[in-house]
Amino acid sequence: MQPLVVMRAVWLTLVLAACTAAPGEELDEGGSSDGKGDRAGGSRFDEVDPGHSTVTFRTYIGKALDLLAEHDTELATLTLRSIESGLVKIDELRDLTCADFERVRADLPDAGLVPADRATLHERGSDVAEAIENELDGYMWSNRIYVSRGQPALRLAATLVHEVNHVINRSEVGYYDDLPTSAFIHEYRSFYAESLFDPEEYAGVDLVDYVITNYELDRSKIKASVLATPLTPRLLPDARAWRARRVGADVEVLPPACR
Repeated sequence: MQPLVVMRAVWLTLVLAACTAAPGEELDEGGSSDGKGDRAGGSRFDEVDPGHSTVTFRTYIGKALDLLAEHDTELATLTLRSIESGLVKIDELRDLTCADFERVRADLPDAGLVPADRATLHERGSDVAEAIENELDGYMWSNRIYVSRGQPALRLAATLVHEVNHVINRSEVGYYDDLPTSAFIHEYRSFYAESLFDPEEYAGVDLVDYVITNYELDRSKIKASVLATPLTPRLLPDARAWRARRVGADVEVLPPACR
């Protein structure tokens, strides 16, 4: 596999320059969260389903947040602020909402899941939870991020960087605009952000090939211009990105099984 070419590094510099917040700007998405309403036990983050919160899970996420705090980069700092300010909500895959479970079912057709399976997610040794976690380290919809259990703290922190990038780019919408090109754009950008946080994980990896292979995308159908210059804004979850994102304006459309 080939290392990332210099052109991508140059493009990254341009993206960072375009996205960086001005001095003094604070993360604010128009008051959609005060960072307190969905927290349990003094947690540093909001959960999708605080009714299922546990000390174990809060500690698990907390270790990843500590690594983000220790990482002396703007990307890590802004990702941490996005989480601690409540602009995104974090939970485990076992706490998928009904609508998000249905979306995961659609994305994992080979798992053979049915709507009634959601009721078994919290059972000890749940085969359904295991099937989902075997396929997904992280998943997002709107500003909801779900992560699998058992990830090392560094990889979990990188997963959070990846998924927050999806949130600020509203990947649940743009991902499907022009397949496979649109899917490639959204995944490449999030993996690029992840690789900036945890470069050793992707040392010597050609991210173009990595994304195409792992997501089983047809290279011949991805626009040549995108393959040549795959990195597009927004890379940093800064104040400008959140104001443009407007999570509070998201409209939830419930799948038939959840109505």
